[in-house]
Amino acid sequence: MSKVHNSFRSALLTSMIVTSAGFSLTALAQTPGPMGMNPHHMQGMHGGHAMMNDPKREAHRAERHQKHLSELKVFLQLQPSQEAAWTAFETVMKPPMKRHMAAVPADMEKMSTPERIDKMMAIKAERDAEITKRMNASKTFYGALTPAQQKVFDTHTQKFLKRH
Repeated sequence: MSKVHNSFRSALLTSMIVTSAGFSLTALAQTPGPMGMNPHHMQGMHGGHAMMNDPKREAHRAERHQKHLSELKVFLQLQPSQEAAWTAFETVMKPPMKRHMAAVPADMEKMSTPERIDKMMAIKAERDAEITKRMNASKTFYGALTPAQQKVFDTHTQKFLKRH
């Protein structure tokens, strides 16, 4: 093959890899977060860093989250023997889902493509670990409920999912 053909082929291959990585990163960035929410929506689309650090907004979010937990407990009508299971569940669920800061664009620009991918994968791994912890706590608590309470739990959490 000629040098021109090899150069073109090399450039095409590089372009395909970069494009593929870009699509992968875009897909990762658009992967639904907790409760199926798109991270861009959780951050208020662009400029989400300022919104995510807004103490008033975070306080309101924590208050709303606590209200949902309190309502759930009332609806479940827990027996005294279930209080320990509730406490363990509430301990894991009480703090609202941590909002992971997306990488700062200026910092990302200084990184190579593999470094950017590693950074995004680390953010995703941290978020996935937190989601897994919450799901496991939910399953454990669910197992401590009576069948009637499980139906209430199912209904309450389904309503929550529809809102978010």
